[in-house]
Amino acid sequence: MNALLRKEWIVLTLFIFLFIFLRSVQFKYYLNFSGDQATFSTKTLEIYRTHKPVLIGPPISVNLEGRRIFQGPMIYYELLLFLLLGGFDPIVSSYLFMLFCAAVIIPLYYGTKLLIGKRPALLITAIYTLLPYYLDFTRFLWNPTFQLSLLPFLILLMGLFKKKHNNWIFFAIAVLLGIMFQYHYQFVLVILGLLAYYALFVRVRLSQLGLYFLGVIIGFSPVLLFEVRNHFYNTQTFILFMRHYSKLDTPGGTNRGHYFLSISFMMIVLLLGVFNRTITKIREKQFTAYYLILIVGLILWSSFSYFPKPKTAFWAATENWNYPAEYKVYSIIKKQNLKDYNVSNLGYDTLATVPKYLLRRDNIKIDYDDYWHEKYLFVIEESKKKDFMSDPAYEVASFRPYKTLKTWQINEYYNMYLVERGVSGETTGR
Repeated sequence: MNALLRKEWIVLTLFIFLFIFLRSVQFKYYLNFSGDQATFSTKTLEIYRTHKPVLIGPPISVNLEGRRIFQGPMIYYELLLFLLLGGFDPIVSSYLFMLFCAAVIIPLYYGTKLLIGKRPALLITAIYTLLPYYLDFTRFLWNPTFQLSLLPFLILLMGLFKKKHNNWIFFAIAVLLGIMFQYHYQFVLVILGLLAYYALFVRVRLSQLGLYFLGVIIGFSPVLLFEVRNHFYNTQTFILFMRHYSKLDTPGGTNRGHYFLSISFMMIVLLLGVFNRTITKIREKQFTAYYLILIVGLILWSSFSYFPKPKTAFWAATENWNYPAEYKVYSIIKKQNLKDYNVSNLGYDTLATVPKYLLRRDNIKIDYDDYWHEKYLFVIEESKKKDFMSDPAYEVASFRPYKTLKTWQINEYYNMYLVERGVSGETTGR
């Protein structure tokens, strides 16, 4: 190993160490394993146990009177990989995914080096490792974070194609784009952007553009096969959305940061390419000084942001709630050894998908969807709300009148109550 290569590997090792260290701080308290993660994991667990593959993934958040567009199935299959390796434990599986995100620093660096140059490669590596935006979204299992984790391989293939001009590599780029399109449909902007880049600036041959379209189609083929077999359901739904755009229900409030994960990352790569000549002209010592300032500044920013122990998980839908609280709920429920029960979390998820996922993982046999006939109900609610069963949600309304049997403190802000469905004439709860 020559001196230059050895120096590069030392730098990459340091970045991988920083990547893992910063994300490991208070990991389980920052971990976002909430409604989406539990829903996806439940479906993935079902696919694994029934051995029945699927052609589509979860629906996008936008809906019109209950009608939605479905994403691709790669979300479930990549999630299955980490769930299997982690024994279907949310913390272990999420941590393994974080380690995978750390490892892709290597293809990110060498791909950017081949595509643009060494200095841009150093800059994008520092940004990916240390910028809080990417730090937040490389710690948990979700379709936009899966998409982000594959971008370094796309950049590596682009760098290899620039060096070798090999049609098979170009075809692999297109197939990977089609696969990544399954994770989040905003990625179409990247697909179109790269099409314009290769057609107008690289000026690939017409036959290579044909390979590009063919590769994207193959990578996206599970969804296309679903379309053909289901009368173009997604396409018809998209047309319906466009006709009634003003009526669309788009949940999520201001939580839109995930929409720009992959797009922003590729924009940074684009800007590094545009300003590469300017970056290259900076003297070596001056560039080193600027680079060290950037790294130290980002480390300080991340340290001040993440070292304090949080009361709320990253991007949690409600304050003062996290995965350890979910796990405590699940542990208490399991110890009761009841049969005829269900669970509702009035804090943010009335269906309580996280503890239900953990119960399903343990093969606990209950009717998870029945809130009308079960005898008992576990209710999680803020401890300051005394009349917790007055909530209009059908999950609790269906149990009135009721009788409170037990109360547990989950944390200083939330309690869990065990109630029994009442009978005529009871006065313990209405």
